[in-house]
Amino acid sequence: MQITRVNAHLVRIPFRSPFIHALYTRHETDAIVVTVESEEGKVGVGEILPRPYLTGENLSDIWQRGLPTLAARWVGQSFGNRDEVRLALADELNRSERTLASLAGWELAILDLSGKMFGFSVGEILGSNELPEVPAGVVIDFAIPTSHLEKHCSLLRLLRQHHIKVKVGLPDDLQRLELIQGVLGPEQALRLDANAAWTPQEAICTLHEWRRRFNICSVEQPVAANDIQGMRAVRTKTGVPVVADESVCTLDDVEALVRAHAADILNIRIGKMGGLLAAAQLIKVAKDAGLHCELATLVGETGILSRAAEILSRRIEGFEFLEGKHQNRKLLTEDLVDLDPPVNEAAPMGLGIHITPNLERLGVCVPLSFKTA
Repeated sequence: MQITRVNAHLVRIPFRSPFIHALYTRHETDAIVVTVESEEGKVGVGEILPRPYLTGENLSDIWQRGLPTLAARWVGQSFGNRDEVRLALADELNRSERTLASLAGWELAILDLSGKMFGFSVGEILGSNELPEVPAGVVIDFAIPTSHLEKHCSLLRLLRQHHIKVKVGLPDDLQRLELIQGVLGPEQALRLDANAAWTPQEAICTLHEWRRRFNICSVEQPVAANDIQGMRAVRTKTGVPVVADESVCTLDDVEALVRAHAADILNIRIGKMGGLLAAAQLIKVAKDAGLHCELATLVGETGILSRAAEILSRRIEGFEFLEGKHQNRKLLTEDLVDLDPPVNEAAPMGLGIHITPNLERLGVCVPLSFKTA
């Protein structure tokens, strides 16, 4: 397998409705779709979804420097089997520093192409056994007005949704939690997500009060991502398990959290951790250190990254749910992945997805292209 061409499209897809938490409101997604082509004409696809507050990358940096650098190193390279591909991806991760969103999309494209070339599904690189499908985890964000919460939660109860996270960090939190817990019942555990909206003291005081009134099972990123000691203070002084999200993207992040006893649970998102292989490595290190892991998607990701999350959930044990599962189908006005693939197709290789044609219709700038001379 020789890589002969790399194409990239910057696409912008509006949301059907905004997604709102304490620090940010999103109305659309900007993603870079990467396609990698072999000399035989087969194509692999990946998705880069940068979040500057996670990995430090922005669209401009990736478009002008990140992707050209990756293409320069990989275009023209040849591989004889999937093990050679995996070793090359491991080397790329070691030199990536924190350009993890770029590497996640690149890795998916390379693995998708390799699977099609060498005849394997991407999940096989994570484990030989496929696990049962996990249920979806649901997020109640601030886009759902307080006045609509009772109706919304009644629907969740009717649909028997049991894995529920509630965004917090705004003045009417108490009223919203009372409505949510009231409709779902006292037995329904709630995961809270503050998106770093509190100081340590605010988090401690608030959680002490709320634990007496609500069935709280965890709090995600209660304080700033770099406030490791603040996270430790929250978990030790409140007894509420702390989930690290913005605080954890790399193995170094995991080791820092473990040393400080600052988290109980890690939030795993492929798009912020450098891809499937990096996420699997991080999960192993976390579990060996006694931490639990939750699996989630990034808000606004298309079906490419979401497919990768589903693959991870079916190959690595221990996930109770996949937060944001099929979110792309409900949140995006359209998706890049064809939900009606060709019928009577052989067992899918690579990622097992089909991309809708004419990506240019969603482009907001001229596509990039790199090829062998």
